[in-house]
Amino acid sequence: MPAPYTSLRCSACGWIDKNSRESRAEFVCSSCGFACNADTNASINVAAGQGGIPRPRRSAGAGGVTTATSRSSAREPQPK
Repeated sequence: MPAPYTSLRCSACGWIDKNSRESRAEFVCSSCGFACNADTNASINVAAGQGGIPRPRRSAGAGGVTTATSRSSAREPQPK
């Protein structure tokens, strides 16, 4: 799995901000205030499948929460 942005994404709220990296070793989310070791935060994101290029947010409120905008494109088999 690609790992870009995993060290910039908050594993608690999903907010992505380069200013959340206080230092090489410390991560403090600029949105929700979650704090932990930067490597630990990145590894949580990788394990949760949160790597890759970030998608643009339509309307991020406090904590970086976005709302669903449409139905899932993945469908289960339908009975005939």
